[in-house]
Amino acid sequence: MIAVAALRRGHRDEALRELLAQLAIAAGLTLIAASYVGYRTARAALDPVERYRRHAASLADGASGLRLPVPDDRDDELTRLGHTLNHMLASLEAAAERERRFLADASHELRTPLSLLRAELDVALHRPRSATELTGTLRSVDTEVQRLIDLTNALLDLEQLGATDDVTRAPVDLAELLASAVNPHRPAAARDRRTITVDAAPATVDVDASWIRPAIGNLVDNALRHSRGDVHITAATHDGHLRLTVTDEGPGFPADFLPKAFERFTRAEASRTSPGSGLGLAFVAAVASSHGGTAHAENTPNGAAVTLDIPC
Repeated sequence: MIAVAALRRGHRDEALRELLAQLAIAAGLTLIAASYVGYRTARAALDPVERYRRHAASLADGASGLRLPVPDDRDDELTRLGHTLNHMLASLEAAAERERRFLADASHELRTPLSLLRAELDVALHRPRSATELTGTLRSVDTEVQRLIDLTNALLDLEQLGATDDVTRAPVDLAELLASAVNPHRPAAARDRRTITVDAAPATVDVDASWIRPAIGNLVDNALRHSRGDVHITAATHDGHLRLTVTDEGPGFPADFLPKAFERFTRAEASRTSPGSGLGLAFVAAVASSHGGTAHAENTPNGAAVTLDIPC
């Protein structure tokens, strides 16, 4: 027996068309949803970049002190990039500030000796001078030139210290370090019948001797020029710190000078007529700061004292 079954193709084709239509609609909706989600995700990911761009544009227009808006509650690649850029901006601002300060200091302090040089030369050229007068003029010019050299060297040293991220530390014997810093000043002290005494505990310190040595020399030179009597230096290490104090015998620091003793070009009124640029103590403070330490000035019953406290 043979059984024959038949199915109308029209119903099957209609069902296929409906299925294809539904699949097309579902695919379109899925594509739209995926595009929207992808757009929102990409927009959310790129929003920090756009904020960085806007702030960078403000900086390019000359604004200062701005930082990129970096969220504190995230730690992804863009956040770390923002922190890195902020650190770079801070370094650039510090470098620009050092440059502005250097130019301002140089222009302010170099103007006076240059004007004096010009005045001396104008007077010398105004009319014929005797050999004695010309010799006096040349000596005066030599003094001003030496002042220019000292001032320029001090400014360059301060700028180099400000631009140095890390000092080059190396172990050095404390007694030898003090001797190399103090011995050049002993002849000047002897001429005035003064002595420089050094009391240093046996120790090896880990410091940058190329900067510590001139800092100590500056303190000794200041003590010899601005005080009377002997100069005393004490140095010892304790709990990983070097504590070095230079004391003198004299009137001490004026009370109104102490709060600003380590500022650039700051000099006590009584010392303004003596040689000096007002950068000595600023250099000492910069050396201490570059080593992660501090400098402190105070008066004692017998005179003035400046102390360096430096990790070693």
